[in-house]
Amino acid sequence: MLTIVLGLSAACLYSLYNVFSQRLLRTQSWMTLTLAMFVTGLVLLGLPALLVDGLPFDDGELADLGLAALGGLLYTLATATFLLALRVGKLSIVVVLACLDGAFAAAISIAMGETLSAMAAAGLVLAAGGGLLAAVEHDPDGRGSEGDGGRRWRLAAGAGLALLCGAAMAGVFISYGQIDAFSPFTTVTVASLAGLVVMIPVAAAHRALMPPRGRAAAVVGVSVLDMVAFLAGSAALAIGPVSVASVLQAQTATVSTVLGLAVVRERPAWWQTLGVGLTIVGVSLLAWAM
Repeated sequence: MLTIVLGLSAACLYSLYNVFSQRLLRTQSWMTLTLAMFVTGLVLLGLPALLVDGLPFDDGELADLGLAALGGLLYTLATATFLLALRVGKLSIVVVLACLDGAFAAAISIAMGETLSAMAAAGLVLAAGGGLLAAVEHDPDGRGSEGDGGRRWRLAAGAGLALLCGAAMAGVFISYGQIDAFSPFTTVTVASLAGLVVMIPVAAAHRALMPPRGRAAAVVGVSVLDMVAFLAGSAALAIGPVSVASVLQAQTATVSTVLGLAVVRERPAWWQTLGVGLTIVGVSLLAWAM
């Protein structure tokens, strides 16, 4: 029961983070939000990391530190592309496409010679097909040939960035999955430090280090929301069973879609709505199988 509560809580908290971040991006730079997220990670997880794991100094732990840092750099790319996609795209489309990280990870596994179960293969097919439907829209400024109804197609706003986010997150999970020398607390702490090394000079160059005083509380709030969601998801996975926790967290796409349609009042095209539904089913199957 506790796993169900924590897994669903993580999905709901991540979805609220998505909604509030999209609204903040109307006035705030993605760099400010990303920087605040990494600082929050250090503040909330730095001390627990020291208490649980201590300082990692032996050779095996140093190797895993490199993997954690690599994951942090990939997470920086994933966060940047996700926030940029949210700024220009529909919440219900962007989040679902970003949640294709499991499909990308499955594709990488196949490329490395791994054989997927029938359920995972079905999930991959549904996720890929649904993602394709969700990612395209009619181009109102283009005219096609008579054979395609006189219309041209294009990637939906933010779709390309969201797919890049999903690919980067697949790399994050693969990197983190190789770490066994210390807990997720230290992993995220090291990843946050690696992200700050990149983001501080970038944000400073664009004068986006600090949010305006009137927006500081909101920026910190969404960062804390993201970190609490991470802790809830990590606890669900630790308590287990992992299959249940993974499927419940995969419902971030479902909850975000509902919020996009009901709260933000988005109206995707019918084929995009169908694609979103297929992708959610496919992602859930992948989470259960893998």
